[in-house]
Amino acid sequence: MFGKKNWESAEATIVLVHIKRVSGDGLTPTREWAADVRKADGTVVRAKIDEPRWVTDFWPPDAGAVVKVQVDPKSGIVRFDTKNDPQLTMTGQDKLEADRFAAALDEKPPTT
Repeated sequence: MFGKKNWESAEATIVLVHIKRVSGDGLTPTREWAADVRKADGTVVRAKIDEPRWVTDFWPPDAGAVVKVQVDPKSGIVRFDTKNDPQLTMTGQDKLEADRFAAALDEKPPTT
């Protein structure tokens, strides 16, 4: 099939977030990320990741975050793996926050 990409799983550490533009009403930024991408073979490359276009509940990662990505080895294009990384979606973020809250309630208070 023309233009088909063979995506491979990888992991990326976000280095910098750049706001490319903001919508006319000033409410919606469009971002791009610089990231160090660790491929399955162990190599690390610096890559640009564009904001997903068709993900309605995307949660943009901050600098320092380690997230799952996919890499097309032929073109070198990198995209966020929103299907397999819960921290990249609002739904996943809600669950992670609820889990952190529940864990905090289960902890013993510090002794003085």
